[in-house]
Formats: sequence, structure tokens, C-alpha cells
Amino acid sequence: MIRAVFYAALVALSVVALIALKETTPSYAMLTGPIVTRGHAGETVSGRAFSGKVSQVRKAKVLSYESFGRKVERSTSGVWLVVTVDAAASTETLPLQAATIVGASGRSYRQSTRVDSVPGALSTKTIQPGLPTSGIFVFELPEAETSRMSLLLARQYFPQLSDQLDISIDADKLGSQAVLEIGNDGR
Repeated sequence: MIRAVFYAALVALSVVALIALKETTPSYAMLTGPIVTRGHAGETVSGRAFSGKVSQVRKAKVLSYESFGRKVERSTSGVWLVVTVDAAASTETLPLQAATIVGASGRSYRQSTRVDSVPGALSTKTIQPGLPTSGIFVFELPEAETSRMSLLLARQYFPQLSDQLDISIDADKLGSQAVLEIGNDGR
């Protein structure tokens, strides 16, 4: 009788231990997700493979730039957000193709494809170790999302076991204008 109670208690304890292990083990996505480094606009945020610094953030209702010798104007019902980033690679040549703004509501906004030909886009450049470069990322988003934002930078979207910089952007320091002219150097 005592032996049966002992085995029943051992089985119950094993079940409790297995449930505890299952509930506390991180998911596969969490284990293989990005290696996030957080920082603020205006300071250099460094991961293992690259670093980035948000040096300027501007917003406008209309973007104006020259592409292939002709003037292009793009308007929006929200706002255009133009983020200037200084980037540097640490150990190897790499692109920074994934830039995402996470707005005040938590929704994510990728770079706008409506302005693919904008001069100075950092997503079209390759970053070399020892040769820092700067460029812009352009986003189209609702005005309400600009009250609290962060910029996520990575080599590609949905990085696994690689760097992702999470740079918070202070809404009070946003430069706003009706029409934003982007020069040939992206500034």
C-alpha cells in the first residue's frame, strides 16, 4: 500500500515538474530571435556587427526630391518621416536593408516603397568596416503614431540570432514642415 502511494506521489510530482518546465521554457522564436540593443536618438547604439546613430528626424506632409533628372513630389494623408542615420560596420561588410518604425500604438511601419528612388537612401548602400556612412530612411505613417516611436535597424527583416538596434525617437525633437526638400545627398 505504501509503495502504491509512493509511486502515485512520484508520478504527480513528475507531472508538476514537466508542466513547470513547459511553461518556463522560452519559445523557439524567442530563442532564435534578434539580439536587441536599445538606445536613444542622438547617441551611438552599438551591436556586435554594426552601430547606428539617429542624427536627425524630420516630418512633412509633402516630400520633394529629384530622381533621374526630374522633380518628384509625393504627398500623403498621414506624414512622411525622414530619419537620418549614421551607420558603421564593425567586422564585415553588410547592408542595412531592414528599417522599421514602431509607432505609439505598437504598430510597425516599414520603409515606404513610394519613394524608392529618393537620393541618399541608406538601404541601398553597403556599409564597410572602418568607413562610416550616413543616409536616410523614409516612412509613411499616421500623424498620431509620431507621438512615441522607435526605429528598429537590422540587416534584414525578422533577424535570427543577429543584431537589431532599437533606437527610441523623442517626439519633442521632431522637425516638422509642410514640404520637405531632399537634396541629392539625401539631406
